[in-house]
Amino acid sequence: MTDCSEEATALFTRFAERHRLTYSVETDVPIEVLWRFPIQNGLSLPITLGLQNCDELNFGVEHFWSFFPFEESASFFEDVLDAWVAGQARIVPIALGGRALQRLDGGRWKTIYRANCLLPVPRNPKRTITNDRSRQL
Repeated sequence: MTDCSEEATALFTRFAERHRLTYSVETDVPIEVLWRFPIQNGLSLPITLGLQNCDELNFGVEHFWSFFPFEESASFFEDVLDAWVAGQARIVPIALGGRALQRLDGGRWKTIYRANCLLPVPRNPKRTITNDRSRQL
């Protein structure tokens, strides 16, 4: 198994610098890399980025945690992070505790990750979790 800690750290650094975000790096945690981004200009909700099991990228926000294989998904993952900041990605809560990560694609929301989803993702969800770019501190 390849340890992608250095590459994940570089990815998280590029993301933070590109969006001028502040963060804290947690070192006393049971995963290889963990960065926390608090609410700030550009982020209306705190987010967590991580790397666990040496090769699984994680994106976390408000009761949602995803896993993306590093080697297959690093570029895609970075694009999803940028879409989140731009308000072009969202989390859709689904009955029974499920969550779906969606990204705006050609004017339509496309599901790109599902967590604990036994039921289909609704086309017109009543509630979504998204980054509100209009909210400035």
